Amino acid sequence: MNDRFDIVVVGAGGGGAVLGLALAQRGIPVLVLERQAGAPSAVRGETIQPNGQQILDRLGILKDLSSDAVLPLQRFHFFRIGGARLCSMDYGMLPAPWNHALVAQSDAVHDLILKRLSAQPSAELWYGSEFQGLLRQDGKVSGVVVRRNGQGDPIEIVCRLVVGADGAGSRVRQGLGVSADVHRYRDGYLIALLPRPEGMREEARYYVGRGELLGLFPAPGNRVVTLYMVPAERVAAMRTDREELEAIKRRISRIDDSMTGPLGCLHTWDQVGFLPCVRVRTDRWVVDGAALIGDAAHAMNPHASQGRMQAMADAMVLADVIEDCRNTGDWSAHALTAYEGARRPQVTMLQQLADEQTRYWNAADPIRCWLRDRVFKGMDRNRRLRYQALTATAGLRSTPPLTWLDHLMAAGLLPDPRADAMPSF
Repeated sequence: MNDRFDIVVVGAGGGGAVLGLALAQRGIPVLVLERQAGAPSAVRGETIQPNGQQILDRLGILKDLSSDAVLPLQRFHFFRIGGARLCSMDYGMLPAPWNHALVAQSDAVHDLILKRLSAQPSAELWYGSEFQGLLRQDGKVSGVVVRRNGQGDPIEIVCRLVVGADGAGSRVRQGLGVSADVHRYRDGYLIALLPRPEGMREEARYYVGRGELLGLFPAPGNRVVTLYMVPAERVAAMRTDREELEAIKRRISRIDDSMTGPLGCLHTWDQVGFLPCVRVRTDRWVVDGAALIGDAAHAMNPHASQGRMQAMADAMVLADVIEDCRNTGDWSAHALTAYEGARRPQVTMLQQLADEQTRYWNAADPIRCWLRDRVFKGMDRNRRLRYQALTATAGLRSTPPLTWLDHLMAAGLLPDPRADAMPSF
């Protein structure tokens, strides 16, 4: 029996690692469990939005990220496949210093968070530790059962709060009996990190077509993160077929011919990752003695560009609530509800926004594609609507960026007398 920790966090991903570090920096004894044998590695980059940058700044991480780890981007251009530019989103519209996105090299940011976590005297990070179940006392969660390195007897760890940060398929959520609506989207993304095309500026490109999407995001080290949408059900079969890889390379080259040279470095499927798209909606995020954060509570489609950022935001709010609970000695669901109440509005808005974007950006039928392109063009002419949409992507608002009237204005069906205004949010 081990009772050295106030908090046990199951999962050392984007939310779990941030929560562990935030708690340890306050001197709160915390144990973070990670079932992988070591820090995660990936072939993809990631985008850190302004709200995520603010959190990294609070943790003392942002200032220590070198140009080898992150690359600031201000402009994101949307094109119709085979056609002209539809719209450009410029982060320079946002208040400084949070007026850019950061593209990170693989897991450079996460690695630094984990190193800082491991160095904290009040924290421990256990790799190779698999969650086995929950402990309960008097009907309340009182700890976890974990097996380390797949060997020996399971270890019982008593604590005041268990936090499930173990992803969309969360075993902690299942153990708590929290009901979840898990929706797996039809499409996911192939991801590769390739040499950056010659002449490509530090501006992202996003191509939309009829049932086809390609994203190109400049990354540190003169690289480019390449994302290409494919049906999720085809991925397993595709990865056994070399010709499928060659066909995808040819298609990407036809969409953006500057990628022909970089794609010559892509030889095997081992160089390609796959990002499935899942949405999770749960009826509650807290129970007596336990809480859920990140994808375990509310996974969302990556179109929102906020999945990891929302896990980080969960972690920071929950850290504040945990500090209050330690002061009062109350670890009940009622006390923890302050966390859920603070976070649900923004999460709900972003999940809905991501679903709306998925319906139109992924569309193959001509009517939705026409509407999508028309709205993009309308927003390109409307400074107010671009700003409102950008504040949502940047994680700087909790209310929907566009009203139904705004949608009609973006589509050109109504005039907008405030098109050049810069609204507050």
